[in-house]
Amino acid sequence: MIRNSCIRSLAFAALLLLPGVGFAAQEQPESRTSVRYTVRFMDLHDAEVLAWDQCGKPAERCRVASLAVNNDNTFKGYLEVMAEAAVHEKIARALAAQDALPLTQSFQVLLLSAGDKPGATGLEIPANAQKALADLKGFLPFKSYQLLDAVWMRATQDRLTTGRISGRGGVDYQVRLRFRNLGNPKDRNLFVDAFSLMAQPTTPKPSSGDAKEGSAPAPPAARDLIETSFGLKGGETIVVGTSKVDGADEALVVLLTAVPSP
Repeated sequence: MIRNSCIRSLAFAALLLLPGVGFAAQEQPESRTSVRYTVRFMDLHDAEVLAWDQCGKPAERCRVASLAVNNDNTFKGYLEVMAEAAVHEKIARALAAQDALPLTQSFQVLLLSAGDKPGATGLEIPANAQKALADLKGFLPFKSYQLLDAVWMRATQDRLTTGRISGRGGVDYQVRLRFRNLGNPKDRNLFVDAFSLMAQPTTPKPSSGDAKEGSAPAPPAARDLIETSFGLKGGETIVVGTSKVDGADEALVVLLTAVPSP
């Protein structure tokens, strides 16, 4: 009787060792769930990277896929995420913070003419611009400044914005800028990753003696006079750059102000 009991116990133990057999070897139920997130403003690739960043390691804990939506101006698309509840909570918080209405910022661009000799200032230069010039007095080799024109530009974060500003003799220049905010949007720590001042080409008038019927001189190619990147804070005015004017004893000086929010 004892012998038969021992045999049955050994047989039961052997069954527990077989693959897929035994209470300890039972698989736990799937704890991950699939959630669809709507992406309104962010680039879908950036949103997908943001979701992966919340997954942590190992990466197998998540599955993330993006789905673009065409012909709809109200949102960009969807993220399909398979993850645990704690990860979904992180993704929801991250998207709520990042997938917001794009930041907008007003800028004032001033175009000044600078000379090597003292002279009349002409139009009054704003106080903030005068201070910015005074701060760089030791670096700028000019003795007089004259305000030529000013333009206000309303820019949206990560989008190239263009404006037009006029110089002497009706010569126009194109201003281009693109910015992004660094850190908390309320702090307005801005980085202008693309700024340029481009001379607009003008078509020269043909001389009466050399002009041929049906022909016209080709306009000169547009060229960047100033091309740079820099950082500034809301309310700050900086000297962006200078450019020598061809055939003249003067230079162009460009100043930019990040207009403070009301």
